[in-house]
Amino acid sequence: MAFTYGVIEGLYDKENLWNWNSRQAYANFCANRGMDFFIYAPKNDPYLREQWQQPWPDAEFDELKKLASAFQTKGIRFGMGFTPFNVRELDDDNRKQLKEKISTINELKPDILCILFDDFTNDVGNLAMVQADIADYIASVSTAQQFIVCGTYYSNDPLLQRVYGPMPENYLSDLGKFMDPRFDLFWTGDHVISLGYDQPGLQQIADDFRRKPFLWDNYPVNDPDWLKNRLRIYTFTGRPWQISEWCSGHAANTMIQPWLSMIPIATLSDLYQQKERFDGHASFRNTVHDLCGDSLAKAIIDNLIYLTEEGTLNFSEFTRQRLQDTFSVLQSPVEKPFSDEIVHWLSLKQ
Repeated sequence: MAFTYGVIEGLYDKENLWNWNSRQAYANFCANRGMDFFIYAPKNDPYLREQWQQPWPDAEFDELKKLASAFQTKGIRFGMGFTPFNVRELDDDNRKQLKEKISTINELKPDILCILFDDFTNDVGNLAMVQADIADYIASVSTAQQFIVCGTYYSNDPLLQRVYGPMPENYLSDLGKFMDPRFDLFWTGDHVISLGYDQPGLQQIADDFRRKPFLWDNYPVNDPDWLKNRLRIYTFTGRPWQISEWCSGHAANTMIQPWLSMIPIATLSDLYQQKERFDGHASFRNTVHDLCGDSLAKAIIDNLIYLTEEGTLNFSEFTRQRLQDTFSVLQSPVEKPFSDEIVHWLSLKQ
């Protein structure tokens, strides 16, 4: 399959949830920017993770149906990210419950199903083999056309081993050995939140995986506590266009702020479409004007260092009030979704 890139909603934050209208806005955004997919995989949806055995409430499931339809109508592939939380073996009960859940997900007709073993303790022997068996079973009862797996250890970051214990010996290469070639495998890079990617690092994991990795890129993510005080809206850096040759795909994970996330993610689209001609700063400036209108774009560009680098933890009350005064008056229909997110962010006391 040819290299693809798009958006993944993979937030942990439980206090600042995306609303359904914001999600639906990504159908037009992805279509306008030439993106291939949108994957619904918020870690704060309990019915995809800790409470996966329970059905979605009817109202939420209806919204998911509308969301899937919105993307499919625009020709954007829709994906779901499912975590078989605490499934450690394929006994009869687990098979039955997994089949019921995947049957429900099938009603949404997702094009992509992500099977996510990340971020929960899985203290079983032969971890990679067990996960391959679980993924095989899930795929056997799914109607999706593409499957992407995220292992328990999805980065070289020592953080994962501090939190979840030592990585089993040869886990990454075993994952590549036991996982059927039809499965893509997610990788976030040298760190959970990586500053960039290069060919040697991606080639090493491709060798382990026995296939090109599929990047789960945690930029512009800002839901960890240490990043909530910043709006990571600047252009993608440290990502050469040749990633399209080194990887099978690139999924950009989003910020707490859905509308503002569009700004940096649009520059990723420019990167892959323009290749050698890509100018990151010019892409950023053009994108802000295109999405936000000239007046709001000027305010964002003029205050970029405050939004992206200094952050609210370091603002004086004078600066905070000045920024609130600047952005709160920018309320045209084009400006409002973006300026409201900035004003709300300014009001938070991290």
